Amino acid sequence: MKTIALVCAMAVAVFSSTVMAYGNQPDARPLDLLGYALLSATALGLAWLQDRPVAALVVCAGAAVAVFTLGYPLSLWAVPPLIAVFAAIAAGKRLAGWAGATVLVAVPGAVLVVRWEVEVAVAVLVWALLVLAAAQPAEVSRARRAYTEEVERRAAYAERTREEEALRRAQEERLRVARELHDVTSHTVSVIALHAAVAAEAVDRAGGPPEAAAALQVIRTSSRQALAEMKTVLGVLRPGTGTPAAGPPGPGRLSPADLHDGRHPMPGSAQLPALLRTAGLPVRLDVEGEQRPLPPAADLTVYRVVQEALTNTIRHAGATTAAVTLTYETGAVAVRVDDDGKGSKAPRGHGLTGMAERVAAVGGLLTTGNAPTGGFRVTARLPA
Repeated sequence: MKTIALVCAMAVAVFSSTVMAYGNQPDARPLDLLGYALLSATALGLAWLQDRPVAALVVCAGAAVAVFTLGYPLSLWAVPPLIAVFAAIAAGKRLAGWAGATVLVAVPGAVLVVRWEVEVAVAVLVWALLVLAAAQPAEVSRARRAYTEEVERRAAYAERTREEEALRRAQEERLRVARELHDVTSHTVSVIALHAAVAAEAVDRAGGPPEAAAALQVIRTSSRQALAEMKTVLGVLRPGTGTPAAGPPGPGRLSPADLHDGRHPMPGSAQLPALLRTAGLPVRLDVEGEQRPLPPAADLTVYRVVQEALTNTIRHAGATTAAVTLTYETGAVAVRVDDDGKGSKAPRGHGLTGMAERVAAVGGLLTTGNAPTGGFRVTARLPA
């Protein structure tokens, strides 16, 4: 609607001013059919101002140059090209806009070269200033619009980044909780279930009181139920079996809760003998290389890898013995857990994924698979 109003207003102004100007410019060419057509083009070209500013500039400027060259009366037909120059530059079409402005100044300037007169020179100078007055504010408008768009883009990017960062932190926290739940609680409950089964069999063989056998059976059943329910919870915390909800946190990005809970120091390689004594099956510990204090993150990861590997051995492998080898290397520490169980044929749950995440979090590498002598092998090598 605004465009139609502008075209109509310009058409009225162009035609009326040209007709009136003819009376004051006796040397001008009388308006004929061609003149009316060109005047119409100067106004109608503005119809493309919104969607195609370059096309509007070509039509308006071309018609205006033709009107001037053919000698029709000077009037307001020069205004539509100025409007088109402004619109083209403001819309970001700077090359086309300034090219049009140059043509609008160059054509009258050519007349000055052919016929040097003070009045002509003054008229050309005034006209050049008018064209500049239309083009320069357009540059300001374009720059302001570009600045506004850039500010809005940066604001949208910052908002999107904040949302992504919040989501990433939430995902990392879910993974951390899943790892702790699986590594700590699952291991403890598995040991309880195993020892309850052994105690129940011992009570049965010794002909102990039925109340004790019943209590041990309840403990065993409850432990297995707790493990099953825990697996369901882990599936919620870690969407997709064996697939982490987000990538590993990256080298050195263990959370403070992974290193210390505020009440008790987190376990490390020094607590491995105590862990192996309660593993539920005979486990041999071999230490190779010169022992030295490990970085807290690596020390905790060594403990968790051994803990989870033994939990898998108890729950899935059907093994009777296991061996843990801790090797101190130059700038690194390696831990290996071997068992004599079913190897890769045994089912595996979320534990291997959690181990891989823990090892990757400190910049290490985890490998799992069948051991050369049978059974299953878990190896983690960590920078330390």
